[in-house]
Amino acid sequence: MFEIEMLFAFALFALGVYGVSSSRDFLRIFFSLEMLLNAVIMILAITAHYLGMSQNIVLAYMVMILATLEAAAGLLIFAAANKIAKVVSPDEFKGEEHA
Repeated sequence: MFEIEMLFAFALFALGVYGVSSSRDFLRIFFSLEMLLNAVIMILAITAHYLGMSQNIVLAYMVMILATLEAAAGLLIFAAANKIAKVVSPDEFKGEEHA
């Protein structure tokens, strides 16, 4: 069972790396970074469970909850930037011009 759980976590990590390296869209890059973070947290929680350190799993779940809140905040920032600049590609985003 340990191997299956770790395989799932590594697959999630690999999917996140692929998404970050191949995408040119703010939203896809952001969610790929979230996948990377959650994959690392899963690996730590699975390892802690199988080593008998169950009290650390609560900390891992708290970090996952904070990551979810951070994802919601990032999504709101993306929506605001999209509304203001009308772009979804980091290559096209110029930011605010200073004269």
